[in-house]
This record gives sequence, structure tokens and C-alpha cells, in this order.
Amino acid sequence: MSPPSTSAAREPAKKTPAKRAAKKTPAKPRKATRKKPKWLVGPTPQDILSPANFRPEPKAPEAPSICDTTRLKHVIANPALYEVAAAVFPPKARKGPGRPAHYPAYIYLIYLAAIAIYDSSRHTQSTFQEPDMWKIVRAEIRSFLGDEEADALPDTGPSLHQWNDFYRKKLRPAVHEFREASRDVWIRQAIAHGLLSEKRKRGDWLRPHRSQTINGDGTVVRPPSDQTEEFTDDEKTGERRRHRVDHDAGIQMEGGDRTVYGKKIVSFSVRQEARCHSRFILNADSARHRSPEEDPERDEEASAALRLAHEILDRAPGVIAASFDTAWRGKHRAPLIRRGLIVFTRQHDGINPHPLAKYQCKCKKKCECQYEKCTHDVYAAVGRSCERQITVDGKTIYNPLPVRELIARYGKKGWRFYHQIEIPCRNRPHTELIPVYETEDDSAIDPRTKRKRFNRTEHLRQIPPGTHYGDRLLGFREDSESSNSSLDYSHRDRRVPMYGAEGALLGYLGYAWVNNSIALATAATP
Repeated sequence: MSPPSTSAAREPAKKTPAKRAAKKTPAKPRKATRKKPKWLVGPTPQDILSPANFRPEPKAPEAPSICDTTRLKHVIANPALYEVAAAVFPPKARKGPGRPAHYPAYIYLIYLAAIAIYDSSRHTQSTFQEPDMWKIVRAEIRSFLGDEEADALPDTGPSLHQWNDFYRKKLRPAVHEFREASRDVWIRQAIAHGLLSEKRKRGDWLRPHRSQTINGDGTVVRPPSDQTEEFTDDEKTGERRRHRVDHDAGIQMEGGDRTVYGKKIVSFSVRQEARCHSRFILNADSARHRSPEEDPERDEEASAALRLAHEILDRAPGVIAASFDTAWRGKHRAPLIRRGLIVFTRQHDGINPHPLAKYQCKCKKKCECQYEKCTHDVYAAVGRSCERQITVDGKTIYNPLPVRELIARYGKKGWRFYHQIEIPCRNRPHTELIPVYETEDDSAIDPRTKRKRFNRTEHLRQIPPGTHYGDRLLGFREDSESSNSSLDYSHRDRRVPMYGAEGALLGYLGYAWVNNSIALATAATP
């Protein structure tokens, strides 16, 4: 006789909350949805920021593809590469202790750049050790450095073991010196070919020329492996396996709403107008190796980008404008504005309108006329000065005020920028001057909050987004996105084959040398 059935035997055991939580798979990161503000914004007026005769930028022709061998030839023909190799890795004297180097340092710098051409160091080794390809390398070096230097090279290119030895002992310890030397020659070459030129100003404050505008962006470089644990145990066999872990990699933010595992690289570039293969990468460095929880405002990326922009300005005074993403806040834009730059970024989400001033119309004549007193509440909203009004439905609307002139003045503490706005009035329109830089009153510390009284550069822009000239500068950032995409596809599986933050930076510098060498060769051709 079978035992009587019980409720415990009939029903499955209930899962505890802890077990249910343990079996849940991690949710995929969702795209952040923008909350609709409770206030309205009026139409963009027709003014100097959105003129009626505005013409967009001409489209550049489609860039022709360049084969890998031609790219390598452009790298070898770049004279700045040999200058940097001699400055960072000076050759040792032939006499003395120690075995002389098998290859000069510039060969390994060419090898570093070739990794971005042939997508991996192993593929680069097989290419350099191919007799026909090595003959091409020696022929290019012969035409540039002469017969004596070319004949002194070995019969085959460096092996993977020789490259790794130079990378560990020489290149990686000198990554910062190599970055700084590369930055200096890149900026010098860009100026020599008409970019960032102070003598040939072809733009103005409102419409800076493309060759005088630097565009910056941050990208996440994926490590060779996504392993986060050095040792793992096989559940079936119990075997313990050891993995190579990139300790500098972490969860990074990309695009403002996407989490990617890797290392952050920040760079700035400039290019010619309507000319393909003319982009020069000017400066680059690694930034922010912390998680979004530890650094939610991305201060490391923003401060690194600010430092790179200052380094460019110190060497290229012809820069008129700079564009970056929303990682730059008001505190990052303010010092660049003082240096005379037009700084463009999109408006950060979550910024509420802030009162600027209250203007009251008054009759200047002492007479009993029909001049009505009228008050205008001017607020900072959507990056520009707006008049606050209440609709018949009780809703708040901010009408952008027309900007009639962008005024720039230079003083002891740097440049000052103003918007000369026009306030429509039923009596008569009148103009006011609104500062769009950080004034002394703004930077004064409020004794109650222990903060600045007003973060003006956070709420106001010299060229606000949503205008014709603002959309024009926003379109310049496509160069940065294109450059980051080319970096990913230049390496196998879109992973830079180097571990650590210094390795990721070296991989980017090698890619930049290829990019700039192509731009240099293209600029030399009519």
C-alpha cells in the first residue's frame, strides 16, 4: 500500500528570495530615457546664431580606400617618426659594454604603427619577415635615410620575441615621454600644413573654420581578454585554470548611457574642410580607470580632456574653438573661455532654468505719457537667455531672446564674452548685455552653501545648441566618432592587443601615427 500523499509531496518546494535572486541573470543596461521637463521652450528666433542666409558645411567627397602596403609606406616616409625615435630612444655608442641593438629604435616604432595596419603583432611579424615585404621596408628607408642606414639593417624584420623584448624593456617604460614627443611633432606638422594656423585666420567667433576647431572625444579600448578573475575552477573536472587579467580595465561609460568593459582613451583631432584623409590626431592620453559608481560625473575623463586641450593651446595659439561631449561641465569650460576659445558642448540633461536678471521698462522723460511700465524676467534656459512667461493654461514657457551680437573683450584676467540680447516689449524693444563667461561675482563663494554663487558657464553657452551655428559645431564631432570606429576595426576582434592602461595608450599612439602619416602624405599631394 502506497503511503498517503501530503501537500509537501504534491507541491514543489518554494524558492526562497535569496535563491530567486541568485538565479536571476544580470539585466542588460538600458538606454537612459530623458524625462520631459515641466516647462516649455519657445521657438528659436532668427538672429546672428541662426541667420536666414546660413549655409551648412559642404560635404567632403567619399574617401578612397588605401591598401595596407601604401599605409606602411606612408608611415616609413614620415620624418617625424625618426625624430621621435632619436629623442626618446637615443642610440648608444658602439663602444662599451653590452651587445648592440639588433634593430634601431625607429624600426620598432614602425612595428608599433604596423600593428594598427595588420591588426595584430603576430600578423605584423609574419609581414616583416616576408622577404618581399621586408625589401619594400628597406627600400623606403633607403630612399629616406640613405644607403648606409638601409644596408645596416638585417636581412629580415624583427621577430615577435624581439618586439616583445623592446616593448617591455624600452617602449612601455617610456610611454609618457613617447606620448609627449609625438604630441609635439603632430601639432607642428598640422600647423605646417595650414591647420591651427594663427597667421591664416579664416573664421570668426561665430563660425570658426574647421581647420581651427579641435574636436575631442573619449573611447573605450577593449582589452585582449574580458577575464576578470585570475583563477577559475572547472565545475565538471575541478581543474583550476589561470587567466591573464587586465587589472586596469573596468566598467566604463560610452555614449553617456552604455557600459563597456575596457580602458578609456581621450583624444583631440583637427581636419581640413571638404578634404578626405586630412584628419590629424593632435593629442591623446588614457583617463579614468574607475567604475561609474565611484565616478558618476566622469570627472577623470573631463579633467584629462581639459589637460589635453590646454596642451594643444600652449603649442597652437591659432585654435579658435573646441568641441567635446557632455562630460565637460561648466567648471571645465570656464578656463578655456578665459583663454579665448569658443567651447561647444550639448546641454547636459537635468539642468533647470536659472534666473539671470529682471528688467523693468521705464520712461526716461519726466512727463505724463502713456508709457506703460513692463517687467521682463530673464532666465538661463537651454543654454541661452530666455524670457519667462506664463501661458493662459498656467504653464511656464521660456522664449529664447534674439542675440544681436557676440562681443569678445580681452582684459587682465583673460577673455570675456557677452551676448547682446534684444528683449521684445510692447513699448519698444531694448537691448541688454548678458555675460556668457564666469564673472568675479559668479565665482565668489556663497557663505551659506560654500559653493560658487552661480555656475554661469554651466547654464549659458557662447554658441548655444539648437542654433544653426551650434548644429554646425555639433557636426564636427563626427570626426571623433569616425576616428574611434576606425581604431576598433584596426585590430582583430576590435581589441587592442596590449594589456594595461599604458599598453592601450601605446596601441592608440601607433594607430595615430598611421592616421597622421596618411594625412601628411595626402596634404603633400595637390
